[in-house]
Amino acid sequence: MRYIILISVLITSLSVSSAARWDDKGCGRIEAGVGQLIAASESMRGLSEGAGKDGDSGAEKELREMQLFFLESAGHWSTIYSSFCK
Repeated sequence: MRYIILISVLITSLSVSSAARWDDKGCGRIEAGVGQLIAASESMRGLSEGAGKDGDSGAEKELREMQLFFLESAGHWSTIYSSFCK
C-alpha cells in the first residue's frame, strides 16, 4: 500500500511539473524581452557616463537609477525564464 501511494504521488508531481512548463513561443518572447532590457540598460549606462562627463550629476544619477531598474527587471525575467522554460 505504501508503494502505491508513493508511486501515485510521484506520477502526480511529474505531471504537475511538466504542466508548469511554458510553450516555446512564450519562452521566446521572454528571452527577447530580457535581451531588450539588457540593451536598454547598456544604453542608460552610456548616457549616464556622458552626463557625468558633462558635469550634470542630477541626470547622471537618474540615468544610473534607470540602468539599475532595467538590470533588475532583466534579472527577474531571467529567473522566470529559467524556472518555466528550461
